Amino acid sequence: MIPKYTIDLESGSLCPDNNQLEIPMRKFRIDRLDRTRRILSMDFSLAHPVNNNTAINFTLERWSQGAWLNVHTFPTKLNFCETITDLPVMVFRELYANFTKAIGLENRQHCNVPAGNYSARYPVYIASGEVPFWTGRFRSTFALNRIANDKKVFCGQNLVNLVEVPH
Repeated sequence: MIPKYTIDLESGSLCPDNNQLEIPMRKFRIDRLDRTRRILSMDFSLAHPVNNNTAINFTLERWSQGAWLNVHTFPTKLNFCETITDLPVMVFRELYANFTKAIGLENRQHCNVPAGNYSARYPVYIASGEVPFWTGRFRSTFALNRIANDKKVFCGQNLVNLVEVPH
């Protein structure tokens, strides 16, 4: 039997190298509303559009023995639009659709995010699911880089707690 988990977004923060971004982000935070709901707030600017000239980097670390240990660094994806629209897990597509709606983009199916100033505040929920994984505290880092010069343009970190739920 596959274990069932509750997935709790504990917090969100700017990446430690935020001041190295093309335009440093002003806010990336997750606040607790109640037991099952969180609010994701972010303020950022893009000097260039996020599109097929943008690479995605995603790293997952687990808290163990007093330090963050790398669980997996996913291969860099060089085509943002194809990666977002071809994501195998529906929840990620839904997260992206909610994100683009929150920043005011009219066509949520289109992956291009134009250059500009953005501010978003929208709800995220504690999820549960049956997946083969570990329990524990995890840190995920999501970054976007311009392919032409490898300059980081967006970076946020989340702390996530996975708790096994008895069947």
